[in-house]
Amino acid sequence: MRTWITFVSFLFIASVSATVNEPFRWDFFSGYRNDRLHWHMQHGGSGTLLYSELYRDLSFWENGLAVQTISHDLVFFLYGSYGAFGSGNLKQRYADLFFTLENPQFYFSPEGWAADTFGYFGYAVNLTTDRTYKVLLIPLFGFSGHFERLARGNGTPSPLESTDAIGASSYAMTSSLPNHLHSTWYGFFLGANFQIEPGGSLNFKGGYSYHWLNVRLRTDYEAEVSLLNPALFSEQQTDSSFYAKGDTNGGQTGWAQMDYLISKAWRAGIGARMRYYSSNLIETSVKQTITSIVPSGALSSSSAPQKIKIRWVSVSGWLMISRDF
Repeated sequence: MRTWITFVSFLFIASVSATVNEPFRWDFFSGYRNDRLHWHMQHGGSGTLLYSELYRDLSFWENGLAVQTISHDLVFFLYGSYGAFGSGNLKQRYADLFFTLENPQFYFSPEGWAADTFGYFGYAVNLTTDRTYKVLLIPLFGFSGHFERLARGNGTPSPLESTDAIGASSYAMTSSLPNHLHSTWYGFFLGANFQIEPGGSLNFKGGYSYHWLNVRLRTDYEAEVSLLNPALFSEQQTDSSFYAKGDTNGGQTGWAQMDYLISKAWRAGIGARMRYYSSNLIETSVKQTITSIVPSGALSSSSAPQKIKIRWVSVSGWLMISRDF
């Protein structure tokens, strides 16, 4: 009870002695976003690399809307964005295969979309009271969510052929990613923003936050292998899928923006943001179905415990137009 009285007393004193108030403002953002997503699978027991996918130069046209206000030093901020026309490059790698010592690699052209949202509460501390310029420090607490969905199609080369085979004179392999990859990060964060208003037409903002994250990853992949000795003597198709989820992961975000005051109500700006999120090793169960094509008829299904590690980096740059209300 005493704790609640202390907290309420603090809010009352802070609101009475408040020095910072800013009107309700809408910000519209539009710009370019580039993502890099890398995940790999390790054998659950030995830690041996089994498989990986590296998505590079995932480019999106990103548009976002933010609403914010400061009332009696209390800061409220809410943001949402959508990245459209996503495209990039994907390198897929297989390892520790039974029929070769090589690590076959395939290349794809993924396409898809991304969406982000975050919001926070903060407390604005005016470091320059009674000065002609203003510097604000805003400790903050918030929550964010980040979503990405990518289609991959069939890979090249198709097929990949090699004479480095075990128990055969050569092999031919094709790979495909028949369904979408679903990637989700979400969790709470703590951080701080700063705001510098020198008194002219330019304002400067920036900030940093550390994130405690949950991550979800859903995908599947399919490989077809033909062994030749010298003619075709066996062919099989392997379908693998999993849904991985883990918590206690970490991430960091940093951003900066410069605004130009067009009028009392309107302003324009340019800004950039970088996110770096990384997971711990996540235990998951990989479901696998093996179909024998030659000889035909044999079918087997299994589920094996494996470990997944995921890393996501996103860099955004934007132009902004804003209006006070």
